[in-house]
Amino acid sequence: MSKPLQNTDAFVDLGYPEGYFFCEKFLSSPEFTSDLLKEINKKFKVEKRSPKKDKEGYAHNLAQAIRFNELSENDLLLEYVKKPRVWLSFKLGSYLNHPVLNNPENLLKQFGGVGWYGPIKELNSSKVWYIKTHKFDHHIPQEAYIDHDGKTKSFYLASIRWPIIAEVDEKYLALHWDGFSRSESQSSTRSQLPFWLYISKTFNELQGLLVGKWEHPELHTLLLHELLDKYSTEDGSQYHWSHKRVRAKSSGIDLNVHSSSDEEIDIDDQGLKGLSHTLAEVVLDSLDYQFPHDPQILQKVETDILHTLIREWGTKSYEFKLTEELQESNKVNSDFSESNVDILKKNQTKTLFRAHCYFGLNPSLKGQDSLQHLKCYKECDGSVGVLKFLLDKLGIN
Repeated sequence: MSKPLQNTDAFVDLGYPEGYFFCEKFLSSPEFTSDLLKEINKKFKVEKRSPKKDKEGYAHNLAQAIRFNELSENDLLLEYVKKPRVWLSFKLGSYLNHPVLNNPENLLKQFGGVGWYGPIKELNSSKVWYIKTHKFDHHIPQEAYIDHDGKTKSFYLASIRWPIIAEVDEKYLALHWDGFSRSESQSSTRSQLPFWLYISKTFNELQGLLVGKWEHPELHTLLLHELLDKYSTEDGSQYHWSHKRVRAKSSGIDLNVHSSSDEEIDIDDQGLKGLSHTLAEVVLDSLDYQFPHDPQILQKVETDILHTLIREWGTKSYEFKLTEELQESNKVNSDFSESNVDILKKNQTKTLFRAHCYFGLNPSLKGQDSLQHLKCYKECDGSVGVLKFLLDKLGIN
């Protein structure tokens, strides 16, 4: 007998037969969460054919709904392409046409070939979606037990289908995707997909297919200057800007500073603000300012140092989080216990944006820094929420 070990974080085809069994396995894969499947079941009032109230049961119900024409393939595909993902890269511009390529409905019932699928259209919308699929070999390790005398490790060769979702609007083109790791050979070692090698090619392919012309927006200007100045310098504002990480290089010196946790990074004098605060104190001491330092002067020097580290030190990437406090009408009732107050305080803030932004200012660099893209977080609705926020700030409605 054999016992499969932990699988990869992507849809892995183990040789599933085409049809509704394949569809059920695809829906049960990491491409979908249990919550998303449950939401789709509820939205389309899918008949509950499975007694299981888990991911497997929800996937079975949806596959059977497709089988019996109770749910259209296009509706399910729309939910699939519109779901938030981890990574995002987008450009602004326009295009002339959206050609009919491979039928995307086939991807629900079979692995399909490598290539372009679409368009996927939504009623009463000019926006369309395309899917670019790639295939990668993946060796799944197994423990094979022989005659109860011992065990040997064997490997099963499977196929990973990796999709890049292209969201095409009249004013922009956005690519959404998730990363994954895989075993390229018969070993337990895994490697991360170097997605940046594929995303730039995908933009180029779409430019030819759609006869489009797009350019990356200047995210470094928008984020490091316009929005940072707007949201981080207003005392008493309902907005709070948290610096999470900066990667930069200048004059041969590499800078890589990040917070030690997901809490406010200046609570325990760690992270970017902690470094800036320490440097500000050193500067004031060297200029013989009286100790304790004047809080306003210290704050100004600290802010200037912090903004220099973020803006002027050859920034390659920067991560931040922007939150908004709720209105006064939602403040905590004084009758609540102290423990309940702490819980409600956490619920009184809304995350407007959180992402690690790779600016791609030097395409000749190797690795992720060659591509402008963003790593997006679930707390602000992933790539969907990040794109919506940035388009709004760029004036793209």
